[in-house]
Amino acid sequence: MNRKLHISHFKELYKSLKTPFPPINFLILGMLIGLEQRWVNLKAKQTVDDAIDTYMEEYPETVYEAVVEECEDGNGYTIGYFPEKDDE
Repeated sequence: MNRKLHISHFKELYKSLKTPFPPINFLILGMLIGLEQRWVNLKAKQTVDDAIDTYMEEYPETVYEAVVEECEDGNGYTIGYFPEKDDE
């Protein structure tokens, strides 16, 4: 597994916290790697949630009932939404 920081802000923070003692630097680096992973996961979740909220604002919340129909050849079933056809 690649054990280094990827985001420049975390790299700068590590440089500012670095000490002359390698064992302490190792602990600081490990803590920052864990925080960076949490931060990336939270940002990704927030981005996806915002995109879903934006999408749902543009489209109505319509719920369709799923319909199960046997195929005409008798070899299976079709599951989906089949809107009712208006008789004209």
